[in-house]
Amino acid sequence: MVTLDRWREFAATPKALVFPRLELIGRDHAPPIVAGAGEIRMDTPSQFAFTLSGTPTDIGYALRELNRHRDNPYDAQARPRLIGIDAAGISWSGGYTIPHVTTRSSGWTFGGEIESLLTNEQSAAVSLQAGTELIFLLRINDPMVFHLARYTRDDRPAGESRREKVMEILGSTVHFVYEDSRSTLLITASHSPDFPAPYAENWLGEPLRILFGQLIYPRIVARNFGDGRAQVSVRRSPGIIRGARWVALWGEDDLTQDNSAFWSTYTRLLALIAHARGKDGSPNFESNKITRLYEECIQAARGSRWVWALTFASSIEALVKMLIPKELIPAQAKADEIEAKAHASNIAALVEHIDLWSGDNRLKQIAIRAAHRSAEITTIRALRNLKAHGVITAAQISAWETMRHAVMHGSLVSSYSTKEEDEQLLALAAMLHALTRELLRRSAAG
Repeated sequence: MVTLDRWREFAATPKALVFPRLELIGRDHAPPIVAGAGEIRMDTPSQFAFTLSGTPTDIGYALRELNRHRDNPYDAQARPRLIGIDAAGISWSGGYTIPHVTTRSSGWTFGGEIESLLTNEQSAAVSLQAGTELIFLLRINDPMVFHLARYTRDDRPAGESRREKVMEILGSTVHFVYEDSRSTLLITASHSPDFPAPYAENWLGEPLRILFGQLIYPRIVARNFGDGRAQVSVRRSPGIIRGARWVALWGEDDLTQDNSAFWSTYTRLLALIAHARGKDGSPNFESNKITRLYEECIQAARGSRWVWALTFASSIEALVKMLIPKELIPAQAKADEIEAKAHASNIAALVEHIDLWSGDNRLKQIAIRAAHRSAEITTIRALRNLKAHGVITAAQISAWETMRHAVMHGSLVSSYSTKEEDEQLLALAAMLHALTRELLRRSAAG
């Protein structure tokens, strides 16, 4: 049984919910800012907008609460929250919002945008297995649609065919169902110690954004607690970003590989994301750093070629820095260790010599810091090491150096496509993918 079967109608837009009672509230346990009637409209999968008609009973209090976010712009919790009960009797939370207000003699009207809708479900329709359920929209021109239509096909005897895939990952049973007739992808996953709530609902979608180079987020999410209760949320689902196809880790050239190669890459990405920990040692609820870099590159496709080059060059540098601590292979480690010791000895002698100088102490400290920095592994040194190990190519390094130095120092990339620049931009994309695969290889190797 799938909890989200009851909520599939929210995948389609446009859709409007009528609320006989809708409230804006501020701090916990405080009285409502305003209560009235209204509606929430979902005109497209990426839009949530509300209107609320009602006059505050205490106008002074309402104005103070509405202006709290203006006085505390960096405090997300200073914003009002939207809650209400719709015409079907379902209680919804619309989360934080920054409303605008129109005042008339006949009453006040509040409006604004929200990020999602959330409700608690407790009925016979709720799955009794603790786990996560996600519904993704299948969008026109989305590379995910093209690839998953192939990779979920399971041909059976007598000509039967179904589009699904079941895998065991991190102690969880993850089930993909490609629902062509419904234009949706359903993913269900049981919870486990290595794959717990609430993290699982975000982790499952991250590999899809990396693999297909699009902002792929679930439209509807269910978090099943395993005791007949579930939390269901309807979320924004962004549209396709044209021009972002070069970001995809899994591109058209990979179609020659069999299904197992695709699912192996998805599994390794998911494992890397799930095993990552923040500075406090906790799992990451927000996107993994690698995912964030891909998200930035995807969104850069909305900008100019200069923005595209700048984002790719910076993302490559970030990935290289993630590889630097382990970038030396055992066969070369000893030689590098000898070289490093000799280099350190030379630096120590230079620092001692600088320290004997009787000139400006500020200049002495600048020179000493510069000498110490020369011992650090720089990005370009790491890239050359990666080239020596066959991870990237000389042409990719050349393209990265050329593009990075140009865009980082204010030189504009041509607004028009040229053969030379196009080749350099494509080399950056290939380099990004090569570094990502190297991170996956090392992660899988422990």
